[in-house]
Amino acid sequence: MLHDQATAHLRSSLQQAELFAREALKEAESSLGPDHRATEQSLSTLALALRLQGKQDEALPLAQRLVEVRTRHYGADDPSTGIALHNNAEILIAQGQFAEAAKLEGRALAVFQKKLGANHFNTAAALHNMGAILLKQKKYKEAESYLRRALAAKEKSLKPGHLSLAHTLDNLSTALDAQGRQFEAEKYKRRADGIRKQAGA
Repeated sequence: MLHDQATAHLRSSLQQAELFAREALKEAESSLGPDHRATEQSLSTLALALRLQGKQDEALPLAQRLVEVRTRHYGADDPSTGIALHNNAEILIAQGQFAEAAKLEGRALAVFQKKLGANHFNTAAALHNMGAILLKQKKYKEAESYLRRALAAKEKSLKPGHLSLAHTLDNLSTALDAQGRQFEAEKYKRRADGIRKQAGA
């Protein structure tokens, strides 16, 4: 019940979600043990609630623990482990730890490509994050390659006007502009702006 309350509050009150998730985790650990499915779920929800509030320093050790738990439960190449790696990498990106984030996102990407295929949205999200990390590191040509692959995967896994497409188009535009390819960059920027306008964003 505590975990269900935490999940329900993720959409309305992140602070309440955090409180319920902390209680759910405490209860699951004490009564069911550190590796129980209920403990895993509570870890995931608490890490998410903290991350969405910008509490990256608190979220990181929970996210790291979740990777360990899922690796033991499901194996290193299971998609659920890949998701935990991806979420861990997003925390590191927010903290500016780009080299470490790239290692974890690279592992997540390998899992998604192997288990879910090149055109799954999880694969696209990992490709997008790899491109975003490389942009931060000013590796624009490498970033372009990942972002083009992310865009292709999103175009196959999402509806044409999905806002996630605009995010990748923006980053691709930035990567091209940084290489002096303004004409190409502007083309992708216009497309991103069109998607946002259509979505009312």
